[in-house]
Parts: sequence; structure tokens; C-alpha cells
Amino acid sequence: MRIIYLDEPTYLPDDFVREVEKIGEFEVYYDRPDQPTAVQRLSDADIAIVEWTPLRESAFWKLQRLKHIALVMTGCDLVDIEVAGAAGISVSNCPSYSAQSVAEHVFALMLTVNRQIILADRLVRQGESHVYGPFLAGELAGRTLGLIGTGRIGQAVARIAHGFGMHVIGANRSGRAVQGVEVADIREVFRRSDVISLHVPFHSKTKGMITPELLASMKRTAMFINTSRGGLVDEEALFTLLQDGRIRGAGLDDVAQVAGNPLYTLNNVVFTPGTAWYTDTARKANMSELLDNIRAYVDRTPRNIVNEGFLA
Repeated sequence: MRIIYLDEPTYLPDDFVREVEKIGEFEVYYDRPDQPTAVQRLSDADIAIVEWTPLRESAFWKLQRLKHIALVMTGCDLVDIEVAGAAGISVSNCPSYSAQSVAEHVFALMLTVNRQIILADRLVRQGESHVYGPFLAGELAGRTLGLIGTGRIGQAVARIAHGFGMHVIGANRSGRAVQGVEVADIREVFRRSDVISLHVPFHSKTKGMITPELLASMKRTAMFINTSRGGLVDEEALFTLLQDGRIRGAGLDDVAQVAGNPLYTLNNVVFTPGTAWYTDTARKANMSELLDNIRAYVDRTPRNIVNEGFLA
């Protein structure tokens, strides 16, 4: 059994390496390969751990030995999972490790936008004190938080929101009941909410799902928070609404256009660089979940398989 870590581990503790070495030969690569290099590495592996490298259709038909890809993260958009399945390669993800850390980050962004913390910090550093005019904020208590997606992370956000005294409504694909959340149609969630928080996986069917029409239906006083992928959102429409003051502000942990995004010019937007998940607790849990996925595959009791319905 040969296992490779395909690309530049963010976190790779010694105890994880030791446990994987008990399963088989383990090799770690500390770069981000181009597609030909990735295919070359994958061709000589039975299991691949993947963190950064996009794997598209053309790659999979060249891989005769590879049987399982263990994604480090929750999102599956790096890999064409349908084609991988058709090639007989199962793909697992890590869906649980970061729910609490991401949920807490939602409120870090929400409070930073709501209380204009970045502007306040800047003024204090410039020698200002007891400046009130620009900082009139609304309290979160009694406001409505709208969740787009009510899975593990959405439910963790809801629990924190209740501690702030917020009412929580949410939309999900099936309309299923969720404890502590008033389930509603996505259009109603956008229309009624004082804060929108996005918790949806990114793939071909969800790309651009947050349309200009949905964004335009938000209250002028509402905030938009995205700790999921930027590609879910029509960023041009979001920019226009924020620039024109037709929504109050946004907190974004990811953007679709990384270089030269017009959103960077706006003072009512707060950005973080994809760090919503990144806490000491979450990264340890991530390694544990990843190791469990690999062990389960080897033991022929696979777990967290995201392309089971496509496997040849």
C-alpha cells in the first residue's frame, strides 16, 4: 500500500505521519504541482491525500493504480468527483472538523462589520478618542439571522445566534426541519433577514446561486456574511449594492476574483483570507478525521465518500 500527500500540507503533525506509516509506505510532497506532475505522482499511489491541487477529467483516465482520494477539506470542488467515480476512484472529505471554528468566525465577521471595528481601530491609532458619529450600530439581539444552508456549520451558527438573542431562519435544499431554525424559502430568508450567512458547498450546480435578484431583495440595513466559497455569489451584483449603500456591509472569507477585486475598494466590507476554519482545535480534528477516512477505506468500511453514487 502506497500513500502520498500530493501537495504542501498546511499542518502535518508527527503523530499523524506515524499512524499513516503503520498503514503503508507514505511519501509527502511539499509543493503545489502542476497537472502533469500531479498525474505522475498519483500514478504511483494507491491512496492520495489532496489539499490544494485541482484534479479534472483528463487526469483520472491516466490513473490505473490509484483507488482513493482523501480530501483534507470539507469542500469537494477541487476534484471532478463524477469522473473520478466513473474511473473507479472513491473520494472522501472531512465534513465535521471545522463546524464550530467556522461558526465562531461568522460572528467575528458579523461583529466587525456591524461595529466598524477596522475603522475604529484606525482612528484610535491616529490619536482619536470618543468618536461616536460614524459608529452607530444595531444590536444583534432581537434581529433575524438568515442561514443559507442548515448543515453542521449552519446549525453551529444558529446555536451561537440564540446566545445573542437572535431569531434564526434558514433555507435548505429539502425543506427539512432543523432544530432552532425556522425553515423558509430562500427568497423569504433573503427578504426577512438582518444578517445573511452562507453555508453551501461549491460545485457546478451551486455556482452563482446567490443571484443579483436575491441580493437586491435584502434590507438596506442588512449584512451579508460568506464563510463558504466566493464563487457561490454574483460578486458584481454584491459590489454594486454595497457601493450604493443598498445593503449595509459584508464580511467575506473567500472571493471568486482574488486579484484586483473591486470589492477591495469598499470600506463597508471586511475580508479574511480563508481562515474561518483555522483554529488549533479544528486542525487537530481535521487530522483525526482524515486519518479515520483513510483507515476506513483500507478496512473496506469507507466513510464520508462524496461520490458513492458515481463509482464504477
